[in-house]
Amino acid sequence: MKKVVIALAAFLLVAVLAAPSAAQPGAGYYELTEQTYEINENRTIDASMRFTLVTGPGWITSITWPVYTSEIYNALASDDSGSLRTEVLPAENKITVYFRGNGIPPRSRLTFNLSYAAGGLVSGSGPEYRVTLGGLQTGDYRHDNYVVIIRGPGNTRLFLTKPQAEVTGIAPPEVRYPTKLETNDEFGGLHVRFYDTAQPVYYKVTLTERLINESTGKIDGVRLDVMLFTDEASWQFSALAWSNYPIKNMYVDEENNWHGIFDLGEISPGATKELRLELIYEIYVYDPGISWGQVGVLAEVPAELGPYLKADKCWESDHAAIKQWALEIVAGGTNAYFVAEEIVKSVGEHLKYEKQENRRGALWAYTNREGDCSEYTDLSIALARAAGLPARAMYGWGYREDNFGGHAWAEFYLPNRGWQPVEPTWPDTLGVDPRNYLFRLDPIHLTRNVRGLISGEAGASITRYGPEPTFKENALAEVLKTSGAAQEFVRAAQYAVGLADSLLAISPSEALRAKQNDAKQALAQAQAATDENQIISHAKSSLQNANEVIRALGRRPTEPSLWDIFMKIVWPWLVIVCALIAAGGIIWKIRSR
Repeated sequence: MKKVVIALAAFLLVAVLAAPSAAQPGAGYYELTEQTYEINENRTIDASMRFTLVTGPGWITSITWPVYTSEIYNALASDDSGSLRTEVLPAENKITVYFRGNGIPPRSRLTFNLSYAAGGLVSGSGPEYRVTLGGLQTGDYRHDNYVVIIRGPGNTRLFLTKPQAEVTGIAPPEVRYPTKLETNDEFGGLHVRFYDTAQPVYYKVTLTERLINESTGKIDGVRLDVMLFTDEASWQFSALAWSNYPIKNMYVDEENNWHGIFDLGEISPGATKELRLELIYEIYVYDPGISWGQVGVLAEVPAELGPYLKADKCWESDHAAIKQWALEIVAGGTNAYFVAEEIVKSVGEHLKYEKQENRRGALWAYTNREGDCSEYTDLSIALARAAGLPARAMYGWGYREDNFGGHAWAEFYLPNRGWQPVEPTWPDTLGVDPRNYLFRLDPIHLTRNVRGLISGEAGASITRYGPEPTFKENALAEVLKTSGAAQEFVRAAQYAVGLADSLLAISPSEALRAKQNDAKQALAQAQAATDENQIISHAKSSLQNANEVIRALGRRPTEPSLWDIFMKIVWPWLVIVCALIAAGGIIWKIRSR
C-alpha cells in the first residue's frame, strides 16, 4: 500500500509540474487560449491571458504555465468566482495556478484568467524591440484555438512577424496570430520586431586593414585606397572619426562612395603594418511605405541608367538561362514594383543558404541553388537586369548582438521612387515573408559602399612598389549611447575640418572658404553645447559643410606612370650600379699604376 501511495504522489507531482499540466494524461483540452502581451518602453512586458479548459474524467487541481524568464512579477489569477492562488517558480520559469477545494470536477468547463509582468523577454537595442512570445509544448492537452496577441510600445511601428501575423492595430502597433495545437505539439512562439522610426541607432565601427610582407624583399611606397562610407543610403549618416595614420586625401567616386587615401611607407620582409580606422554611423529605420500604385513601369526607366542594366562578371544577366528565368518570373508584368517583388520571392524560393568560402556569382548560384548573401544578391541583380530593372549592390555589415559581419544586399530602381533597398537573404534565413524586406530596412544594416558599374566588392585597393603584401581586413562594431555618439561626431567633425583646411591651402575659392567657416562655426557650437542631441546636430552640420569642401577639392590619386616606376625602382639601382662601376674603375686605375 505504501508503494502505491508513493507512486500516486509522484504521478500527481509530475502532472502538476508539466506545462501546461493536469492530473490525468489526455483528460481534456483547451477550448480557448488567448494571450495578450504588451511591451513597455522600458523593455518589460505585461501579460494577460484567458483560458477556457474542458476537463476529462479526472479532477484538475492546478495548472502550470511557461513564462521563459525568471523575472516574473505580480502574478494574479482568477475565475468567475474570484481570485485564485498562484505560485511563481522563477527557477523553472513557470507560474502555477491552484484551483479551489478539490479543483475542477470531471467533465466540466472552466474559464479563468492569468496576468503577470515580466522582464528579460525583450531584446534589441536603441529603437528595436525584438520578442518571441507565446511558445508552448502542449503535452497531453490540445489547444483548439490558440491565440497570441503582441502589442508594441506606442512610439513604435511594426517591422516584421514570424509566422506572418494579422495586423490589428497601428498606434500602438498590434498583431494577432491564431493557430491550433495538437497534443504533444510544439509552437516556437510568435516572433515580432517593432522599431521606433523617429529614433536612430548609433554605431562605432573599427576597421583594421592589415598588410603582411611574407616575401624576402622590401615593399616600398605602400598606399591604401579605402572605401569608407557612402552618401547613397538616405537612411544613414556616416563619417570617419579617427585613423592611426594621417589621411593624405579623400575623394568621392562616380557612385557616391567616399574613399580615404593613406600612405603607409615601406614594409620590411616579415613585417606587418596596420591601418586602423574608426567610423561613426547614425542609422534610422527605413520604411517609406511604398505601394504598388506609386511605382511606374519598366518603360519609364531613365536612359542614363543603362549601365545598371549591363551584364558583369558576377551578374551574368546576358546568359540564356538567366534571361529565360527572368522572363518566366516576370511573366509579362511591367510594373517595377511587381517585377522586384517577384524576383526577390523567386530567389528566396530557389536558393538554400549555405556559407561560401569565395564569391560564386549569379550563374553559379542559379545552377547550384545555394549560396550566402553574395549569391542571393548577385542572382537578384542579374535577374533584375535581365528583366529590364536597374539594379546594384550594397556592401557593408549586418549587426546583431551576437554577430557582426560583412553583408551584401541589393537596390532596385523604381520609376517615380528612385533607388530602393531590397534584402533577398534575411527573409530566407529568418523564415519571414520577403515583403518584410522589400523597399524597407531595419537599422542593423550598415551600408559601407554601393557598386553597380562593376560587380567587384573589394573595400580597399593597394598601390606599392615591390612584392604584393597579404591583405586582411577586420571590422568590429559597438552600439553607442547618445552621449558616446555625441563625442564621436565631434571627433569626426574635427577630423573633416582638419582635412578641409589642408585642402583649402591650395585653393583660392571664396565659396569653399565660406563653407569651411560654416563648418568651423558649427563645430564650435557642438563643442559648446551641453544637450547631447544638439551636440550631434551641430557636429553633423559641421561635417556636411566640411565634406562639401573635401568633395570639391579631393582628388582620386593617379596610378604611377612608367616614369614614376623607373624613378622609384630602377633609378636607385641604376645609380648604385653606376657608382660601383665607377668605384671599380678607380680601383683598377690605382692598382695598374
